Amino acid sequence: MSRTTPVSRVVGACLRDARERRMILPDEAAAVLGIGPLALLALEEGRRRVSPRALELLSRLYQYGDGDTRALEQLLAERPDFNGIARDAAPGHARRLAACTSNASRIRWRSTTVLPAPLQTREYARALGEPSASRPGAPRPVTATTAFVLDARVIQRGGQTPRLMADQADHLLHLLEDGTDIRVVPESHGFLQPPGHLVEITLPAGRVLAQPGPSWVDYCATDRLSAAIDAALSATDPDSSRDILRRAAASHRAHTLSPTGPDTDPAERAAHVR
Repeated sequence: MSRTTPVSRVVGACLRDARERRMILPDEAAAVLGIGPLALLALEEGRRRVSPRALELLSRLYQYGDGDTRALEQLLAERPDFNGIARDAAPGHARRLAACTSNASRIRWRSTTVLPAPLQTREYARALGEPSASRPGAPRPVTATTAFVLDARVIQRGGQTPRLMADQADHLLHLLEDGTDIRVVPESHGFLQPPGHLVEITLPAGRVLAQPGPSWVDYCATDRLSAAIDAALSATDPDSSRDILRRAAASHRAHTLSPTGPDTDPAERAAHVR
């Protein structure tokens, strides 16, 4: 794997996201730094490294919280490990990942564990105890081409939470019918390692591979890990994915109606959803 890290692209995307949430024009932000709009664009696209002084001035202009500013400072100072990975483990890591995806021209999200946050119902997210990654401020039209590639077991598992999973499977079907590209890979295919989430994000200055964990996000340059997404996409298609989702929804619904398969209370759901 490449030993380079796309930290500058991540920090740039976060700064652009913060500027747009405050509805500040690029010319205004550039003037604060004493640079031209094209130079500011280079910072936001990650083609130019953000200096500590520039980060301080922009954080003040965007009314960034101290915690968010420190997180970006830590990310800029992070030295990649021998695998070329830089870890963002500071509070707000999910928001920073969301800032990257909101700036992307293409996203490919592969999961072998739980559903990606953009596909979760509120009840599913609550059961997992996942933080919200919602983006406040001025809305931005969805322009990124996003493909979600799921292991069939992600939607088939449900344990003692059939009602929760039935509603979640129905939600996925609605998203699919509305045009969201959701692919479900059959169990027979198997997934390449590593397990968990892989998010390939195409930003203006290049691609970033993110691996979200329970309390962190790892970032690295994309190379061979993207092959896991390529292989998963080649093993499925929209029609077969729709059939798998329908069967999963029907199975969970049947367990919901069965007197031998009652739902557990919310406190127990997280253990059974995973």
